[in-house]
Amino acid sequence: MAKRSEVRVGVDLGGTKIHAVAIDGDGRVVGAARQATQSDQGYRAVLERVGEVARSAADEAGVKWKAVEAIGLGVPGPVDAKRGVILMAPNLGWEPSPVAADLAAIIGRPVVLGNDVNFGGLGEATYGCARDQASAFMAFVGTGLGGAFVRKGKVVNGAHGYGGEIGHLPAPFDDAKCGCSRQGCLETTASRGGIARLLREAAARGAKPRIDLSGGLRSSAIRAALDQGCGVTRGAVERCADALAWGLVVVAHVVDPDCFVLGGGVVEGLGGSFLQRVAKTMAAGSALHARSAPDLRLAELGDDAVAVGAAVAAGGR
Repeated sequence: MAKRSEVRVGVDLGGTKIHAVAIDGDGRVVGAARQATQSDQGYRAVLERVGEVARSAADEAGVKWKAVEAIGLGVPGPVDAKRGVILMAPNLGWEPSPVAADLAAIIGRPVVLGNDVNFGGLGEATYGCARDQASAFMAFVGTGLGGAFVRKGKVVNGAHGYGGEIGHLPAPFDDAKCGCSRQGCLETTASRGGIARLLREAAARGAKPRIDLSGGLRSSAIRAALDQGCGVTRGAVERCADALAWGLVVVAHVVDPDCFVLGGGVVEGLGGSFLQRVAKTMAAGSALHARSAPDLRLAELGDDAVAVGAAVAAGGR
């Protein structure tokens, strides 16, 4: 059983769910809790719910709330970590807000605020698949594309909180409109949203993908279409993988990490074959990786990654 002084609490605040974990000194999850975000109820109601979920995780770990020195909170948007301010959170409908101070006032504990993908990367670098490496770049491929660079146990946030934001690189693929209001960002191709766009465009040209495009596209549906031999879906997935590989080559030639960690729903759903395509395209497009194959790894922590990384950050404040 973990010593109470070793237990740290981290929270992953997403657009649909709030997930909290308590971890021990070896990174094992010893308590967890989850609730729906219900962002339509407003900013303060969401923060109060974050506090409830964090307390529930601590309770499950057998730790009294007053023994929790701080909590980490990963949020879906860029942050000013020093000031504890979220700069943009379209999935929550929030304006720039002093989240760390406002949540600390509600729960009575200090709060360490960070971007969710950055904390996911920190979790993988500390207790996940990159724990044996001095540096790692994480790419999380879901509805969009998030990235994080971790070096010697520290997230490289950058001067303006945008470090690792690979999804918004201006990319040479399409001029599709991005959620950030610009056109042609990498995530408009290298993401599940990008795959959905490519499939819709193919269908408009007369192709017939074996996949239902009437609602939100799930990674499991992409996998099923591939298993059924759908060439249209395979083409869209390969284009997504090739675009991601282009982005990782850019990263490699700027910071040259020891390894790359790939996670998120698309990667979890498609697995090793997706990584193989990415590695092949990286080798074809990079003098560096033509000589030395990129070290690509599947993320290990799954849904816990962000909350675990947030707990790590809380312990190192």
